[in-house]
Amino acid sequence: MHPVLATFSMGGEQITLRSYGTFMVLAWLAALALGTAIAWRRGFSWWRVLLIFVVALGVGIVGSRLLDLMVNWGYYAQHHSRIYAAQFTGFSLYGGLILALVVAAALARVWRLPLWRLADAAVPALAAGIVLMRVGCFLNGCCFGKTTGLPWGVTYPSGSPAWAAQLLRGKTSPLGLLTGAAPVQPVHPTQLYELTAALAFGALAVWLARRHSPDGIPFLTFALGFTLFRLGNNFVRVQLPTFTLPAWFYPALYLAIVGGLVGLLVWRLRLILRPIDQMREMEGKRVWKHPTASRQT
Repeated sequence: MHPVLATFSMGGEQITLRSYGTFMVLAWLAALALGTAIAWRRGFSWWRVLLIFVVALGVGIVGSRLLDLMVNWGYYAQHHSRIYAAQFTGFSLYGGLILALVVAAALARVWRLPLWRLADAAVPALAAGIVLMRVGCFLNGCCFGKTTGLPWGVTYPSGSPAWAAQLLRGKTSPLGLLTGAAPVQPVHPTQLYELTAALAFGALAVWLARRHSPDGIPFLTFALGFTLFRLGNNFVRVQLPTFTLPAWFYPALYLAIVGGLVGLLVWRLRLILRPIDQMREMEGKRVWKHPTASRQT
């Protein structure tokens, strides 16, 4: 756990680079640069794509705060200043992703850009952004999992968010408050699980794109696979004590998204396969008529 990356002085002021905020900014910049570069290589106007991604990013930040506000309303109701705080805390990933994708799709429609091709070009950027954000989470010690006896479980130090959560749930000795040496139990590294999933499904989407899969299939494959993973990862991740909604909220949200993605994937495949079926049907009719025609001549 390394919540602070570096501390240095500049202009007489001491500046602290924190892991969470630093990697979040890196995730934003990497996503913008990578998404724009890939879209430009695929024939898009770079400035239009960059503008779409910048607007989507700004809207996505707002969306992630709105979802966090909804699921942790009890905390925000007591700390109103946190709602508008310009700090790198209080974000929920899928609130940002959903709103960003909706706005990006609307802008693509306005400029008559091929929506599905643009979505495919954005997959490496999305994957890279998620990877960098989860590195920041892991170093910061947040977004951790439940206790585990698996060999790859991660043991955070006393005073960490995992230690505090275990103390609150009675899994850590209160004596540690006095000695500073409370036995912290190992937890699932859910940040690394999600990082790995983003890499794996991002690589799969890139492979599908290089295999000249129809437009939209790489993006939908990435979105569906990653959302299914998030659904499973939710059951080993610790919810914050400020979470005020029912425990089924996130599983229900992920299942609704999975249902929508499956529907879109089936719809895209049917649109793609329909011309092929029609060509096969026409070819079959020609083959069927050929012997008759030859006998008549």
